[in-house]
Amino acid sequence: MNKTDWIEYFEAIHSRTPNEEEIAKALAAGEFSDEELAEAAEVVEETISEKGVESEETVTPVKNSDEESVASATETKTAAFKEKEKEVIEKLKDNQVIADGVQVASNYFAWVLDTLKRPMSKASGFNSIYSYLTLGIIVLFASLSSTLNLHAFYEKTVLNSNFPEFGDYAGISSTNPVGFGTFIALLFAAALFILTLVFATWVALKVLKSPLTFSNVVDKYTSLFIPAAFLVVVASILSLIRLNMLSYIVFILALSIISIALYYIILTAKNNLKLDDFYAKLLALMTCGAIIFVITFILVLIFTTITFKSAFTM
Repeated sequence: MNKTDWIEYFEAIHSRTPNEEEIAKALAAGEFSDEELAEAAEVVEETISEKGVESEETVTPVKNSDEESVASATETKTAAFKEKEKEVIEKLKDNQVIADGVQVASNYFAWVLDTLKRPMSKASGFNSIYSYLTLGIIVLFASLSSTLNLHAFYEKTVLNSNFPEFGDYAGISSTNPVGFGTFIALLFAAALFILTLVFATWVALKVLKSPLTFSNVVDKYTSLFIPAAFLVVVASILSLIRLNMLSYIVFILALSIISIALYYIILTAKNNLKLDDFYAKLLALMTCGAIIFVITFILVLIFTTITFKSAFTM
């Protein structure tokens, strides 16, 4: 059975056209033969047949040589078929991966638009990968916006002031330390901050004896962070076109939304403590705030130390 006959048979049985993956599986299972390979096989078989006819007119040693030719031709046909089969399967896999990626991206943007309109109404079609995409977008564009704004701020307040002259007089070389290295550092800092935020919220919910898991907290933040992610992207665009002051304002609004999301998740959580709800929520917020303060202080201290060491060289 060739490919065309198999497709017609499949359509008659299932009342639909088979997809590429089903065709590849059928080819691998030997339910039909590839037309190109079939033609090649026919050529090989004709050659073998002709040699077989000639071998009848020769002596026994020549027959042995023809048998070796037949075996070699058969092995060549089998190897060619397997190689062709492998190429078809790999090509189908690559096409399927690309198609799946495009489909996920398309569904993600539709989900983002729906969630942006109604952050508290869980939009349909949610996929767990959307959480990582959303948090990744926030981390990437927050780092980009911060790097560009810090670079512009350092130029305006330090390099364009009298400090470089004083630095030269004191033997200190002053250069703008904000660059690609700063972006990488901020990338890690932003990722650690988001992780700290989620972790601190999860601990606060455990104080309230909430049954929510860490992944549940991530999913909750994902929906509430969509407006913040949109504002962070806008802030990055404003930084690129040198509207730094406006970028500061938009970035602060994004941070405010992130803070409100934290309070909202904790304050709307169910209190399972044998304690008045007000004091229970207050205890949870204080626990969350303490964790965030300590880790953020350490991150800021490390980043500031690295920045000043790279900014001033004796």
